Amino acid sequence: MIVGRNYFELKEEEGSREQFLHIKRYFDGRHSVNEISRLTGASEQSIIGIIDAFDEMGLLRQEEPDELIPVGKFIERVKDSCVMWSRQIGYHRLFGLLHEGRVRKEVFIGLVLETYHYVKSASKHISTALAHSSDDRLSKILAEYLTEEYDHDKLILESLKRMGMPEEHVIHAHPIIGTMSLINMLCEIGRQSTLAYFACTTLFESRQEDFDSAKNDLEYIGSLYGYGADVLEPIIQHLRADVSADHINLLEEALEKREFIAAADAHFAVNCLHDLKHSFDQFHDQVIQYYSDISNYIPRLKVDYFSL
Repeated sequence: MIVGRNYFELKEEEGSREQFLHIKRYFDGRHSVNEISRLTGASEQSIIGIIDAFDEMGLLRQEEPDELIPVGKFIERVKDSCVMWSRQIGYHRLFGLLHEGRVRKEVFIGLVLETYHYVKSASKHISTALAHSSDDRLSKILAEYLTEEYDHDKLILESLKRMGMPEEHVIHAHPIIGTMSLINMLCEIGRQSTLAYFACTTLFESRQEDFDSAKNDLEYIGSLYGYGADVLEPIIQHLRADVSADHINLLEEALEKREFIAAADAHFAVNCLHDLKHSFDQFHDQVIQYYSDISNYIPRLKVDYFSL
């Protein structure tokens, strides 16, 4: 179980993992001990024991009602939560299946192809956030960000070409629904809240501490499916460039002139982050679903009127 920057190992001493997770789902602030006991069949004493254990480890929510939140505390909590959610994204079953070679090569090709679409969309969602920014200083940060990110898709395209995919096929490919949903969500967040958009960069931008493991995993998976390190090197270049640009700290840069933010704005930003995390899960689910089907076109084609 991952909470913030910490890992917790669960051992089955009594009951099962499924029973524990069934109980945990009711720890949402809307159920009493009596209700949880009735819904799960576990004794109230057992529920209280779990509560006490969670409390001892600092895992229970601590309310600090206030209309203003210190910027330093906000950034710290967002960063810790994004580390947790990015790790959870990395534990998606897609990567386990690829790492064990349990899905066909097309699923790996599909992941790279949909990553191309996602990376190519940077100019779309950054420019949307820029167009809706009402703060000149933040607009300048976003403009610089757009300049640094606008053409990174060319590196992913180069890897796809080395994997044997014709350039024209890639350029004119149509993203799967999970990819379009992810892109549209980023655009919508940028449209609604500049703060939320900057917070989200803390989730989707690359971290220095993750670079080596991401590189090694990508090269290992590529080797399983017959692609050497030279084929995947352009993707590695993209990861390296992202890390070097230090875009993971855009939120700090955006808030460096402020002491506090409104609690309502913080709540909205954090909820957007949580939604984005699940959008990445959906993105990976869709990669498995679409590219595992031997009847689907790869790359995905647009449907025009004459197809009807």
